[in-house]
Amino acid sequence: MFDSSMRKETFNHPVADILEGLSAHLKFLSELGCAGLVCSDQSLEIIQGWGADKAKNNSNLSGIYNNFIKCRNCSLSKDSKQIVCGAGNQKARLAIVGGVASPDDVQAGKPFSGKAGDLLDKIIAAMNLTRDQVYITRAIKCCLPANKKAKITDVNICKSYLDKELRSVKPDIICAFGEIAAMSLLETSVPLSRLRGRFHDYKGMRVMPTYSPEYLIENMDAKREVWEDLKQVIGEMEKLTSA
Repeated sequence: MFDSSMRKETFNHPVADILEGLSAHLKFLSELGCAGLVCSDQSLEIIQGWGADKAKNNSNLSGIYNNFIKCRNCSLSKDSKQIVCGAGNQKARLAIVGGVASPDDVQAGKPFSGKAGDLLDKIIAAMNLTRDQVYITRAIKCCLPANKKAKITDVNICKSYLDKELRSVKPDIICAFGEIAAMSLLETSVPLSRLRGRFHDYKGMRVMPTYSPEYLIENMDAKREVWEDLKQVIGEMEKLTSA
């Protein structure tokens, strides 16, 4: 077996970095329980079409973002620098909604940054997608103070912005990562463990609730459950693209 540290010392070449990244990605897929990928011409054509633009009207997203920044409807928004807007493909077929914006999000200026963002990137790559092909946002746009938990009032205040945001992007499928995202989209307090594993409806868009990257960092045993959920998403995406 190759040792990655030895390879770095021996080969000072971009190929070594590519091989190291590929090895890490394949290991991640294996940990998720993925036994292999179908690489037929038809499957590859479908995958390439996942990021294709659809004829949608996204002209109002910039206005929604401006309202995010100006929002002072709750105590979390006192510092406008804390507000994190959505990012990615504004015509995406797949949207990812997380829970509360993190300090890493605030520092980077985009949702899902830091360790959780790194893990999300691996998850997206396991679905044969990139960040540029999906739309990513948070259910709560502001970063919570340390040791403070999100309240239902915080969720409800941000929900109007999330609604407008998703109505503008109009994804076919939404992955709701974590309880806060599921609570906001589905307007329910049912535990995530009972919601995950099947699709739900959100204004004509299909929602798959599952565990968040933040949860997986602390509970790696849940990886397989997340992958089972995401395989359903992949299957639906294939059906929609080939229809």
